[in-house]
Amino acid sequence: TCPADPGKLSPEELKRLPSECSPLVEQNLMPWLSTGAAALITALAVVELNDDDDHHHRNNSPLPPTPPDDESDDTPVPPTPGGDEIIPDDPDDTPTPPKPVSFNNDVILDKTEKTLTIRDSVFTYTENADGTISLQDSNGRKATINLWQIDEANNTVALEGVSADGATKWQYNHNGELVITGDNATVNNNGKTTVDGKDSTGTEINGNNGKVIQDGDLDVSGGGHGIDITGDSATVDNKGTMTVTDPESMGIQIDGDKAIVNNEGESTITNGGTGTQINGDDATANNNGKTTVDGKDSTGTEINGNNGKV
Repeated sequence: TCPADPGKLSPEELKRLPSECSPLVEQNLMPWLSTGAAALITALAVVELNDDDDHHHRNNSPLPPTPPDDESDDTPVPPTPGGDEIIPDDPDDTPTPPKPVSFNNDVILDKTEKTLTIRDSVFTYTENADGTISLQDSNGRKATINLWQIDEANNTVALEGVSADGATKWQYNHNGELVITGDNATVNNNGKTTVDGKDSTGTEINGNNGKVIQDGDLDVSGGGHGIDITGDSATVDNKGTMTVTDPESMGIQIDGDKAIVNNEGESTITNGGTGTQINGDDATANNNGKTTVDGKDSTGTEINGNNGKV
């Protein structure tokens, strides 16, 4: 049943209500949302980071339950203080560390090691006093999470944040798509990225001087795009294995002038797919790796603009 006065509940208590109470939950979370990202993190994200198990079940009762009365007249005798009896430690008292939480969109949260893994890229995380979460990778690169939102039905998590200097915004959505808005953004894709379906994109950058380093495997099909960059002076260093299949599928697409694409890994393009497409002037595509193109309307590299070089 839904409470008569949900406005008195905390955000964490609202979050534990059954699904039929969703309208009440949304209505009563609005005051928290209106106060900004920090309040939202406090209400939702930090609750999850501090959860005690994979199922997000919590017992907030500060006292143990009272044992039932056995209706006997026996009065228990308390132990005598200062006695010589030594009670051994219970070896089972050591708490079991929580297991890593794996989400279905390639995110793993390890609360024991204080790490967050996104697409095989491992970050250490720190919870800040203002409710945000700081990330740092093994190379010292930093970012901040302002929004942490879990879809429990699909077991996915959406993240939103900014770069260390606040100039670049980034999103990692429930579908496992990374979107970056701002100039001078750099993305390192070390693990395997799979993109399937029309309007799906693995990595998207909107801004000038964007750079993607693709060291891992990239598998694109069904009309999806592996890497999309909109902006001038973009660079893609593709050193991994790229497989693109099906019409309208693209491994790399850049819309902007002075783009540079270095395909140094092995690429396989089949069934009408396109490996690299650049729409803009003064583009350069360096295909130093092995490229195999097979099937009607399949294209390895396409440049639409003036002064293009392959």
